[in-house]
Amino acid sequence: MIIKVIELIVFLGLAMYSLVGLFSILRILLRFNRYDELEKRTVVDAFAMSMVIILLVNLGQLILTFNVPVGWVGFISPGGFYNGGLVTNDPLHFDSFLFDCSIIGISYMLRRNYFGLLKTKNILIPIFILLAIIFIPFIISLIL
Repeated sequence: MIIKVIELIVFLGLAMYSLVGLFSILRILLRFNRYDELEKRTVVDAFAMSMVIILLVNLGQLILTFNVPVGWVGFISPGGFYNGGLVTNDPLHFDSFLFDCSIIGISYMLRRNYFGLLKTKNILIPIFILLAIIFIPFIISLIL
């Protein structure tokens, strides 16, 4: 039971953070012409790092499909509501679009921090707020 709650919290946290990634992508696309060279390099580096991470995750899932039973489906896959929802524990599933958005958002924030365009506390505060929004209802439901 506790493992299911932890899985749900992690996946809902990633789902919430994927919305941050989606809004980051939209903001990048709308403002890219106005960015200076450092910010443009940050965007390009973030997209490159995201692509490598996404390819590694997909390669890992491909390798797992050869080594596990026939009925196993990777937990990051498209399909949304046909597979039980966008982010679910039963079956363990995370929609690929939301996963990609969360990876892009995380890598963009990390690159902005690396180049000094964003302070570390500005990265951690939204993450803690999102986790609190997700975690507090579970604590209340466990207490009651």
